[in-house]
Amino acid sequence: MSQASWKDQIKKKWGPHSHCPICGKAMPTDKQFCSQTCRDNYHNINKKKKKKGKVQMIFMFGMMAVLFVFMFVFGGI
Repeated sequence: MSQASWKDQIKKKWGPHSHCPICGKAMPTDKQFCSQTCRDNYHNINKKKKKKGKVQMIFMFGMMAVLFVFMFVFGGI
């Protein structure tokens, strides 16, 4: 009389599935997203992250350049 674990009960009830990384809805395991809207949102989020990363890198290198110029102009530390 062994009871099945809660995970086994869920697997038996719902079958194999995964969840959408954007909205969290259950979907078949062979799909990455539940809808075209979620796919588009995912790609837009990634584009924004990449753009933000590029802007941060440009800002960092710009600040380093300014610091080096000040070091050479004012004699450094």
